[in-house]
Amino acid sequence: MPSVSYVIPVFNKSKFLKPVIDSLKSQKGDFQKEYIFIDDGSTDESYKILIQETKDMNNCQILKQKNRGSANATNQGIKKAKMKYIKFLDADDLILSDSTRLLVEILEKNSSCVLAYGLQRKVNNIVNVNLNEKITNRDFKIIDNPMKLAMRNSMFNPSQFLVKTSICKSVGGCDERVKFSQEYSLTLKLSKIGPFARLNYPIAILPFSAPGQISEKKNNQIFRVSKSLELFVNENTDLPINIRLYAQRRLTARAWRFARNKKIKSLYLKYFFLYLIGLFRINIQPLKVCRLANKIYEPFLD
Repeated sequence: MPSVSYVIPVFNKSKFLKPVIDSLKSQKGDFQKEYIFIDDGSTDESYKILIQETKDMNNCQILKQKNRGSANATNQGIKKAKMKYIKFLDADDLILSDSTRLLVEILEKNSSCVLAYGLQRKVNNIVNVNLNEKITNRDFKIIDNPMKLAMRNSMFNPSQFLVKTSICKSVGGCDERVKFSQEYSLTLKLSKIGPFARLNYPIAILPFSAPGQISEKKNNQIFRVSKSLELFVNENTDLPINIRLYAQRRLTARAWRFARNKKIKSLYLKYFFLYLIGLFRINIQPLKVCRLANKIYEPFLD
C-alpha cells in the first residue's frame, strides 16, 4: 500500500491554518498518512492553533524551532518523513480532496517518474474554496527531460507536487544557502534524476496575497531563484556544456531585463554585453558569467 508524509512548514500563518488543516483532513485515498508540521519560530498564534486543530489527527508531529527559513524547515520535515512519498504544502495554500490520491496513482503507475505535480489556481479567499471540487481533467504528461524547464523559472510551488521520499532525501533536500523559494533548488536537483509527470488540472489553491509571501518582495524572489541556479551549476560539474550554456543564457537574460526594468542606465552596457554572451551561447566560463549576472540584484535586496 502506498503511503504519504505531508510536510508543512509554518511561519506566522495563524490566519490560514484552520482551512489549510481542513484541506489535509479532507484528503481521500486508500494510503497511509503522516503529518509533519514545522513551526519555524512563529511569533503569532500559529503554534497554538496547530496544537488545537490537529488534536484529532492520527500520526501527526508538530516540530518547533527557531526561525531558520523555509528551506531549513522543509528539510527538517524531509528528515522526519517515513512514508513512500512526500506531499509538501505551504501553510497558506489548500489542496483539493482528490489531489494526493491522483498524484499517488500517477507515480504508482509510472515508476520511472521522480515526482508528479498538478497546476495551481489563485483565489481571493481560501475560506470559500470547495475542497470536494471534482477534478474533471485527469490527463497527465510525462516530461522526460525536465531540467531546462526547471531552469526557466520555478515550475511549481511546493503545494503542487508529490515526490518519492527516497529520492528527495538522496539529493539532500533544499539548498539552505537560499533560505526561501525552497522548491526551486529542490526542483533543479530532482530534474537531474529522472522524468516528472504533470497533471493538467489545478489541484492547489493559493491566495492572491498572504503575509510573508515571496511575491511581496519581487527583487528577493528573482535573486533567490537566480542564485539557486548559479549554485546548481557550480556544484554539478558533470552537467553537459549545452545545459551550462542554457543556464548562462537564462541568468544573463534575466539580469539584462532587470537592468532595463529598473532603468539602471549605468549598467546597461555591462549587462547587455553579458546578455549577448548568453544569447549566442558563447562558452566563456559559464559559471563565472552566471555569477557576474547575479551581482545586479545585490543592491536591491531587502
